[in-house]
Amino acid sequence: MATNESQPIYCGSGLDNFHTSYKIWHGYVSLIVCILGTVANTLNIIVLTRKEMRSPTNAILTGLAVADLAVMLEYIPYTTHDYILAQRLPREQRLSYAWACFIKFHSIFPQVLHTISIWLTVTLAVWRYIAVGYPQKNSIWCGMRTTMYTIFTAYIVCILVVSPSFYLVTAIVEFLETVDGHGKIVYSEPLTQYIIDYHNEMANQTQLQATATAAAAQVAASALAVTNVSAFNETVTTLAGTWNVSDIVDGMLATTSATTTTTNTMIATTIQQLQQQEVLTQSPWQLPHHNITVYRLYHSDLALHNKSLLYTTFLIYSVLIKLIPCIALTILSVRLIVALLEAKRRRKMLTSNAANGMKPIVNGKVLEQRPRKNSKTLEKEKQTDRTTRMLLAVLLLFLITEFPQGIMGLLNTMLGDEFYMQCYLKL
Repeated sequence: MATNESQPIYCGSGLDNFHTSYKIWHGYVSLIVCILGTVANTLNIIVLTRKEMRSPTNAILTGLAVADLAVMLEYIPYTTHDYILAQRLPREQRLSYAWACFIKFHSIFPQVLHTISIWLTVTLAVWRYIAVGYPQKNSIWCGMRTTMYTIFTAYIVCILVVSPSFYLVTAIVEFLETVDGHGKIVYSEPLTQYIIDYHNEMANQTQLQATATAAAAQVAASALAVTNVSAFNETVTTLAGTWNVSDIVDGMLATTSATTTTTNTMIATTIQQLQQQEVLTQSPWQLPHHNITVYRLYHSDLALHNKSLLYTTFLIYSVLIKLIPCIALTILSVRLIVALLEAKRRRKMLTSNAANGMKPIVNGKVLEQRPRKNSKTLEKEKQTDRTTRMLLAVLLLFLITEFPQGIMGLLNTMLGDEFYMQCYLKL
C-alpha cells in the first residue's frame, strides 16, 4: 500500500487493457496505412511536379509529400519487425545490434521529417491566407523563388534543431540475458560500462541513505535502552526491601532462558523460510536455459547525469514541434475563414451592384465600374476558394491529430517518469 500511495496513478487499467488488445492489430493497421500513404504521396509528387502544375502552393504540397513519403517508407520495416514478426523471431535476432542501430535512426528520422511536414503546413496556411486576404501582394510575397527558399530553409532548420537533441539523449546498450526454455527472461544485466557505473552510483546512494536511516534508528534505540535501564534500576531498588536479590536474579535467568528459547525458534523459522524462498527463487533455473546478448536503446550517459537535457528534448518535442505550430494553425485557420467570408461578401456586393447598374462606394469614394469579368476569371476565383476550403479541412484534421500529442508531451515534461511510463508509452 505504501508504494502505491507514494507513486501517483495517472492512467488506470483501462489504458493497459486497450494497449494490450490494440497492440495485436497495430502492426497490420499501420502497415496498410503506410502502403496506402506511400502510393498516394508518390502520385501526388508525380502530378504536382508536372510543368503545367508549377505554382507556389503546389511546390509546398510537393515538399509535404516528399517528407510524408519518407516517413511512410521508413515506418514499414519498423512495424513489420517490431509488431508483425515479433513473435516469430528469436530474441537475439529481434534485439540485434543492427536492429538497435535502426531503432536509434528511427527515433530521430521520423521526428525530423514530421517537424518539416508540420512547418510546411504552417507555411501553406500563411501562403493561402495571403492569397485570399492580400491578392494584390500574393505574387510579390509568395512568388516561386520565395517559396523554394522557404521550403529549403524548413528542411535545413528542422534537421539542425531536432536531430542533435534526439541524438544526444539515447545510446545503444549491450545486455547479457539468461532465458529459459520458454523464452522467459530469468536474469538480465548490462554489459555497457556507463550503465554499470550508473547503477553502482544509484546503489551507493541508496546504501548511504539506508546507513543514515539505520544510524538514526540506532541512536533512538540507544536512548530508549538507557531509559529502560534507568527504570529497571529504580524498580530493583524499590523491590529490594521486599524480595531477596537471589530471587530477582533467578527470575532474570528464567526470563533470559525463555527469551533465548523463543529467539532460537524464530531463527529456525526464519532459516526455513529463507530456504523455501531460495528454492522458489532458483526454481526457474531448473528449466533448460541459455545466455544471449541483446542490444537495446537506452538513455545516454549524458542524459542520465543531466536531467535538464531530457526536459529540453521533451520541451522541443511538445512545444516547438507540436504546440506552437498548432496554435499558429488555429489562428491562421480562423483568419482564413474570415478572409474567405469577406472575399465572398465583396464578390457578391460587386456582382449585385453591377446587375443593378449602381457604382460601389468604398471609403466615401465612388469606384468606377470595371469591365465585367469573363467566365474564365470567375472560374479561377471559384477554384481558388475551393482550394482554400480543401486546405482548411486539411488544417483542421491536422489540428485534431497534433494538438493531443503536444499536450501529452507537455504533461510528460511536467509530471515526470510516472506519467511517461503509465500513459505516454501506452499511447
